[in-house]
Amino acid sequence: MHADVEEPGRTIVPTLRYRDVAAAIDWLCRAFGFERHLVVPDDNGAVRYAELTFGDGMIMLGPVEDSAFDKLMTQPEDAGGAETQICYLFVEDAGAHCDRAKAAGAEIVLDIEEEDGGGRGYSCRDLEGHIWNFGTYNPWVTLRPSAPGASNRRTLLLSSLLLLGPVALGLMFGAPDQGFAEKDGAAFSWTVQKDAAASESDREARSELAKMRAAKEASERALRSLEEQLAFERDQHVLAGRSLQEAQEQLAKERTVVASINSSDRPANDELERERAARQAAERAVRDVREQLQQARNANQSSERALIEARAELAKANAERDAAEQQTPERVSKALRAHLAKREASKPSLQARMARYRAARLAARARVRRLREAREPHIKPPLPYF
Repeated sequence: MHADVEEPGRTIVPTLRYRDVAAAIDWLCRAFGFERHLVVPDDNGAVRYAELTFGDGMIMLGPVEDSAFDKLMTQPEDAGGAETQICYLFVEDAGAHCDRAKAAGAEIVLDIEEEDGGGRGYSCRDLEGHIWNFGTYNPWVTLRPSAPGASNRRTLLLSSLLLLGPVALGLMFGAPDQGFAEKDGAAFSWTVQKDAAASESDREARSELAKMRAAKEASERALRSLEEQLAFERDQHVLAGRSLQEAQEQLAKERTVVASINSSDRPANDELERERAARQAAERAVRDVREQLQQARNANQSSERALIEARAELAKANAERDAAEQQTPERVSKALRAHLAKREASKPSLQARMARYRAARLAARARVRRLREAREPHIKPPLPYF
């Protein structure tokens, strides 16, 4: 930063809205030379908000959506291409910048041309119709007096700008010609303050120089602090590497000790293998008991099915008996005697099934009792379902 350049305050940040913010970001960076400073996506991945920088300046971008600004803002295409505000950006080489914008597809509204004072500038539209101005005039630059007549030239330039200001406003908003004549005298009245403006400019230049020197010293202090912090972090990294190496060496020693302990504990390993074999044998015995229990359950289910069938037959017999009660007494007694005989004949078969089931259950319980007496604390045989 030169001593004759005043640092911008960066307190004014233009805001623009685009229908496709992501495409606008790519185009502005490619065509105008903006750089991404912050891009915030929404839950769907679309760009919700963005900040782009251009030199020391910044702009904010947002999407065209339903919000409180819909009643206050409109897009150029909805207003016939008209704009109420236009962004002006300072560039070192307006011609090269104009060629870059044309190559990216920008619509040139006012082509590159020479300005008063030897500057150059041009105007163009972006991909959604916003108008941008680029030029070599930098309003932040203030010239320091280097000769006795410099203050006179600065005062003359200020007077000329004050004179041309009302003319420009008249051309933009259609003011009548007689309004300019009334403002000429007020514009030229500033030229009588040459010496006061010169001394004030000198004081401002000295103040700005002092401010820039203070900022430079602050940045140098911050740089030294950063270097000290970096050196401290490097030392910490070296210490961490040493600690890691010591930990690895200690781990290797512990592994050696564990290996020696394992080699001295072979008898204990043999005993452990024998215990594992005994446990596997007990597990096989438990599986056998479970199979026997399953067989007992199957037999129980068979006996239950037989009992259900017997109950069904009894119900059928009762129904037949009720039907037979309405018949003659002889038929009733004959049918009853036949049913009783059939029932008496089926009793031994049912009793035999129940006896086999009880015997299987008693055998399973005895097998479980024997396993429990073997004192295997880690084996817990399943309990029967009955």
